Amino acid sequence: MNPIKIVTDSTVQLSKEEQEKYNITVVPLAAMLDHSLYYDDITVSKAEFLHLMEKSPVLPKTSQPSIGQMAETYNRLGSNGSEVLSIHVAGYLTGTCSAAQQGAMLSSSKVTIFDSQFVDRPLAYQVIRAAELAQQGASIEEIKQELELIKWNTKMYIGIVNLDNLIKGGRMNQTLGRISTFLNIKLMLNFTPEALIPEVKGRGLKALQKKVESIIMEMKSSADIKQIGFTHIGLNPFSEKIIRSLKENFPGVPMHIGYACPTLMAHAGKEAFAISYLKK
Repeated sequence: MNPIKIVTDSTVQLSKEEQEKYNITVVPLAAMLDHSLYYDDITVSKAEFLHLMEKSPVLPKTSQPSIGQMAETYNRLGSNGSEVLSIHVAGYLTGTCSAAQQGAMLSSSKVTIFDSQFVDRPLAYQVIRAAELAQQGASIEEIKQELELIKWNTKMYIGIVNLDNLIKGGRMNQTLGRISTFLNIKLMLNFTPEALIPEVKGRGLKALQKKVESIIMEMKSSADIKQIGFTHIGLNPFSEKIIRSLKENFPGVPMHIGYACPTLMAHAGKEAFAISYLKK
């Protein structure tokens, strides 16, 4: 019996080594910037895209994979009779999961779509575990049960340092945005499986620092921490200080540090960061 094939999208925070080790197929999202189309980690690296975004006067426009692209991927992976489990970014955030569902309907392969209800490294927590179980011969249902457990043992927080992209993208009223920028307002969002919940809105980095300290205390009081993720849209002294603090407080816990994908860069803006962790 052929092992189940695992598919995800490029909003995931996976290293190349993890992707190759677990034979994970990553379908890229795209971003249009200055009349050029870029595919995540294929035609542009994350660091390169950040540099391009910082130089551009316009906001990048992002798009999910096409239905045809998803169907083609599923047909290729299932051509030998393998089942496919496709795990994607939260459906309430983008249309990627919907495109995957429609692609699965057009595919001749047996495909199951799973909404991770997360993004970035928390999505990777689910994808990697699914791939491990697939290699061990687990069924689709067994894998899905494990992913539900992981989902509810995951926490993620996103710090918005610069509001420019939220304002340009229409996610914040222009007048309110200008006032917030003038007042140096920073945001901290709690990324839950159901919604993005604003938890902190304050002036300057001190407001974010207090919340980061609270998150670390929350982590220390939780059950054993299995993994930590820190994603950034350009490192600065503030984010580097957070990384040091996480390493000092959790010295034996594996920690993944990396650039956000272009899709997240477009929405969250430069110097934004995310802290995530998975409990055992």
